[in-house]
Amino acid sequence: MSRLGIAASIRRSTALAALLVAGVLAALSFSAAAQSTAPEELPEAGTELAPGRYVSSAVGPTIDFRVGEGWLVSPEVDGPVITLERTAQPGTVLTITRFDGVVYVDPCDPTSLTDVDVSVGRFVEVVAGNPFLNPAPPSPIEVDGYAGLSLDVATPAFDECPRPYLLIWALPMPDGQFIQVGGQQSRFVAVDVEGDIVVIAIESFPGVPFGRLLDEAMELTRSMRIEPGEYVP
Repeated sequence: MSRLGIAASIRRSTALAALLVAGVLAALSFSAAAQSTAPEELPEAGTELAPGRYVSSAVGPTIDFRVGEGWLVSPEVDGPVITLERTAQPGTVLTITRFDGVVYVDPCDPTSLTDVDVSVGRFVEVVAGNPFLNPAPPSPIEVDGYAGLSLDVATPAFDECPRPYLLIWALPMPDGQFIQVGGQQSRFVAVDVEGDIVVIAIESFPGVPFGRLLDEAMELTRSMRIEPGEYVP
């Protein structure tokens, strides 16, 4: 090999070594970044969340999600419920909970509980079949690969019930009633996580704009990563 060939070979070897070093450094940097972005445990109620990923197993399945600015952890309840509020929009919430098939036959009567099939389809039938609600047609959706349905609901004003709210389904907790009030707008996203029906309820209360909340809440929903689990009271 000529001296020119030797020099060229040295240059190629040096460049290859530099590329290998750069690759190792990039891999180490990626690994460190992955560790630094591991989700944090969802903090206590009343905490305003810094942008980032958070995780909780309160609902049964372990759910982690990403938030931007402006989310607050709502007061804690003793049951399978995670609730976040938008700080810039009082009266707007995102609730992550579950559907275990215990529903109110009469939305005005808290004693009218009955058991139904535990499925996404049955959940949608229960909500959409409530005579006081105004539902749109459901649409298919996936959250982290889990199939489900999305249902938008408006609750017109009503005066037929003795209470100022409508009973929809029961949560496995003391006084666990999921309700709707007249004038609110909601989107329910229900997905089947290996038999657990996880429900994401996006709600704005009377007089509060729904559109901006919906955009922010659906971004959070699309960021969810879900690991199957089991709720233990």
